Amino acid sequence: MKTEKRQIDHDLIDRKITERFRLKKKVNLIISALIALLGIATLYMAFGVEVGISSFRYLTINGTLFTTFGSLVFVAANIYELTTGKEITNVPVYYIRLSCAVTETVIMLVILIAFVMGDPSGLDKWNQIGTHIVIPILTVSSFITNDAPIGMVAPLKRFYCTVFITVYAIVIIALFGGGVLPMDMIPYAFIDWRVVPVWQIVCSVGMVYLIAFIIATVLYRLNKKLSWLWFRKLTAGEI
Repeated sequence: MKTEKRQIDHDLIDRKITERFRLKKKVNLIISALIALLGIATLYMAFGVEVGISSFRYLTINGTLFTTFGSLVFVAANIYELTTGKEITNVPVYYIRLSCAVTETVIMLVILIAFVMGDPSGLDKWNQIGTHIVIPILTVSSFITNDAPIGMVAPLKRFYCTVFITVYAIVIIALFGGGVLPMDMIPYAFIDWRVVPVWQIVCSVGMVYLIAFIIATVLYRLNKKLSWLWFRKLTAGEI
């Protein structure tokens, strides 16, 4: 009798875990789709209505583009997982997801620092609130609670999640170095090689990489701790 009861309990736990797995994926799918739609809307405002191609000089615009693309990847991954019942976010998709979370955290920190310095201009329109506050919060909270952790992420691999900074640097160099945009439109003084020594630029970029690496470390560790909340009690054999 005891053996039979224990087997029934295990079957019930398995069903509950499957149900919560599917619910977690559905929540992630909805949030990812919302991020993608909001990203497309804000990018349209930037490129099609307000500033045009010169928007590409801003970290926020490039970051939103990167996260929007990443969110579309997550939507496709979640649909696959819901359809097949197989977890695939523990491979390259995980690193894309973490990269987007790191990117959006950097964007939110930039605007918060600007506010501390008395410059609220970054939040005077709905699309700016979307790119600087709403998308970052949705991206980070969804990553740390919904994505399946992949165990220990080695320090070198955490640098994979700072890839956005490299992409952004390439875009900036291409736009200004290639003459697509005039140098007087360069967005951040610390990368203006006309007035700032190269060594200072290198140090500044190195500092940004260090901050991004620290953010990646914090986020992946939070993911390891908080993602299991979906299965709280069940993993201990409780109903």
